[in-house]
Amino acid sequence: MTKWTRKRLADISDSCLGKMLDKEKNKGEYQPYLANLNVQWGEFRLESLQEMRFEEREKERYGLKYGDLVICEGGEPGRCAIWRDEKPDMMVQKALHRLRVHSGYSSDFLYYRMKLAGINKELDRHFIGSTIKHLTGVGLKDVEFEFPDLRGQKLVAGILRSLDEKIELNNKINAELEVMAKLIYDYWFVQFDFPDANGKPYKSAGGEMVYSEDLKREIPAGWDVNKIGDLLHSELGGTPSTKVNEYWQGEIPWLDSGEIANFPIIESEKHISQKAISNSATTLMPKGSCALSITRHLRPSILGVNACANQSVVGIFENEELKHSFIYPYLVNEIPRLMTLRTGAQQPHINKGIVDASPIVSPPNKLLKVYYGKVDSMYNQISNNAFQNKELTELRDWLLPMLMNGQVTVS
Repeated sequence: MTKWTRKRLADISDSCLGKMLDKEKNKGEYQPYLANLNVQWGEFRLESLQEMRFEEREKERYGLKYGDLVICEGGEPGRCAIWRDEKPDMMVQKALHRLRVHSGYSSDFLYYRMKLAGINKELDRHFIGSTIKHLTGVGLKDVEFEFPDLRGQKLVAGILRSLDEKIELNNKINAELEVMAKLIYDYWFVQFDFPDANGKPYKSAGGEMVYSEDLKREIPAGWDVNKIGDLLHSELGGTPSTKVNEYWQGEIPWLDSGEIANFPIIESEKHISQKAISNSATTLMPKGSCALSITRHLRPSILGVNACANQSVVGIFENEELKHSFIYPYLVNEIPRLMTLRTGAQQPHINKGIVDASPIVSPPNKLLKVYYGKVDSMYNQISNNAFQNKELTELRDWLLPMLMNGQVTVS
């Protein structure tokens, strides 16, 4: 690999800030645009896109092309991802910079170099603002990095990209497996078209149904309806005293409600000690338990490790009859109903009592065993892929500084 040379981003790229959102002044056709919240490190969240007017003459300036870096101006200044034509005719809003590298430079290499600069705080000296930090267009152009030749850039970025591609593939597989597993649950335990003794869909084939007052709908004859709290053990989390340092110097994951968005849960930002559990309201929830956040955004997940949680999380323990592969999709279906039961204006929430009182249909154990035979392998694969992604992420982050600083050479 040739000698590395130091370059300002102004010398190797063209960049501009996105368009100002002004409903009164903007003209043209409505088109989707990216805002700060749509840009994460290395990926785009495209579920909540909005639209504004763009004129034809503005499309070259504010439009995205394959390989453009989209960089956050505020929020987490410098956070970026490479646009790979995820959606057609995408534009950028003023909270983002659109950066297009010149010939002879790799957008992949620059992305990973920006990622390292975000991790080691190199970018901070280019920010303005005492409380709310921003990376202005001038500040972005002044950022300087060392670059090898184009071949070297591609070799370095290729190693890191291969790890990220495997992580992305695992995430895609997990999303598809979760959808498949939930379809089976819904088909069997919501539509009640599980296979009958003749292998035909029970309800559609005329299986006997009876009306349940608890569920306000028909269920298969002979099935029971119970409360979650009567069938399963649940625990509300708690917070150890933050004044005792030794409580927070352990190896036991301790979750907040926001971390329940991860599926499955295999790690946490904070960890506590066994002494913290013995001297607080938090409880150790065993691997395989379902965790439900009960504050603001209600959502369930499955624990891939033993863990504790704060008081905004209820843990529901599985047992021999009702496993997490049944409890989890049940909780997913319950979220719309539970959302209507939240109280509190500033911090809408439910309580553990509401969770325990939730009605649940109880299928025969024989049928549950057949169901587990079909879906347990899917949930196991989801967990295995999540752990593999954790290892791949750690490997990538370990290699990142060495590759970007030329400590490790590739050829």
